[in-house]
Amino acid sequence: MKKHFILNLLLNLGIIFLIMSGVAAYRSGNMLILGLAIAIGIVLVYLKVVLLKHVKTEIVKKQTEKAKLTKIKKGQSKRV
Repeated sequence: MKKHFILNLLLNLGIIFLIMSGVAAYRSGNMLILGLAIAIGIVLVYLKVVLLKHVKTEIVKKQTEKAKLTKIKKGQSKRV
């Protein structure tokens, strides 16, 4: 999970940096840099969405495993 947290932080910083550079490129009239900033920003937003979906599925998977283990332990304690 630590790896996902750090990756999320880096993606957020990259998105913020690209927004700032896109605004600066627009103000200076440099459309090439603006286009690159928009394109790379879209890729980073896509990667962030994929990361969030991956983390969500991992959390759900861990919760279901934990629920199964608690049911098994409760069933064993009733038998004894």
